[in-house]
Amino acid sequence: GVDALDGAAGPLAGTTSQPPLAAIVAATAGTARATGLDLDAILDLEPAWQAVRARYAPFDEMLPGPTGRVYRHQMPGGQLTNLIHQARALGVEGGFETIAERYIEADELLGRLIKVTPTSKVVGDLAIFLAINHVDATELAADPGRFALPESVLQLLAGDLGVPAGGWPEPFRTRALAAHRVVLEDPTLDDAARELLAQPGDAARELLDTLLLPGPAREFRATRERYGDLSVLPTDVFLYGLAADRTVAFELEPGVELRVSLEAVGEVDETGHRALYLRVNGLPRALSVLDRSAGVLVEQREAADPADPTHVAAQMTGVVTLSVTQGDTVEEGASVGSIEAMKMESPIRAARSGRVLRVLAPSGTRVEAGDLLLVIAPPGADGAAGGADA
Repeated sequence: GVDALDGAAGPLAGTTSQPPLAAIVAATAGTARATGLDLDAILDLEPAWQAVRARYAPFDEMLPGPTGRVYRHQMPGGQLTNLIHQARALGVEGGFETIAERYIEADELLGRLIKVTPTSKVVGDLAIFLAINHVDATELAADPGRFALPESVLQLLAGDLGVPAGGWPEPFRTRALAAHRVVLEDPTLDDAARELLAQPGDAARELLDTLLLPGPAREFRATRERYGDLSVLPTDVFLYGLAADRTVAFELEPGVELRVSLEAVGEVDETGHRALYLRVNGLPRALSVLDRSAGVLVEQREAADPADPTHVAAQMTGVVTLSVTQGDTVEEGASVGSIEAMKMESPIRAARSGRVLRVLAPSGTRVEAGDLLLVIAPPGADGAAGGADA
């Protein structure tokens, strides 16, 4: 009586994925349920998918074989692999097995939700909470006010995800909402947002990302602002870096191609940085990058906000030399210092006229690209500079 079956290419099938598509096609061949798909054509695709899976090997947390435990914990496959990572990262005693047991308890406590994003995440959040805090689910159900419940759980109980198909888990929901003050954001869009979403283009896509996934959207914009469009890199280069014996070509934009090869890697210095010697379109180029695997503790500096016009950021990694101090008046476009990296010196210019309110990187300081160097207030603005001047 089945209407449809999901299948996956053989190299990506099984365990937390769908069954192999080739197996479905072969099993139904010659029957009234024959798919009409060409088995040989399906098999011809498998080597390509095998190569794709090999590239993502570090993220491959597939189970060693099928398991019947899914009928107990009812975890979606994608969430199962995520929770394996989380159990390891959080150092949960008993690892994933403990998380799986807590997941069953969390699911029952929340009324056995239909588990699909984002409801499955709520169950997972509560399961992790129970595991890392050694909380007994029976005690939580009796008195939820004693515990600092995850925000996602409280939002679910307040109706942020709608009404569950099986109804609310009572009396747990009433007790939890009575003990915790939950304020949901107004979901109503203003006229400007509605108008923008009706227009095709990147601006509408960015707003939609922010509305649906505010946290990841914010992180994505910050990464794009700092590093550019990383999607132009080949997958293996993005995941594993440049190999010393390979030249990689990628297109920055239509008609602009870079051919990059790694010539040599320098030693780690006292700040945890090492020099990378590259060849870019045939010309030598050196970069200084922070090697986080070196284990050198470095001072974490405040990052500049690209949306704040008062912030002056380091445009690259290097040693900064500033020619201004707190309270100085600067003009738009004027040089306020320089930054030197690998014997290359670049000027640092003021993006606006005004007074220097803060100096966050004294001369001689090594900074990373995007670090906040100066804060410049517009003329006439009150602030620390005015006080220092007085």
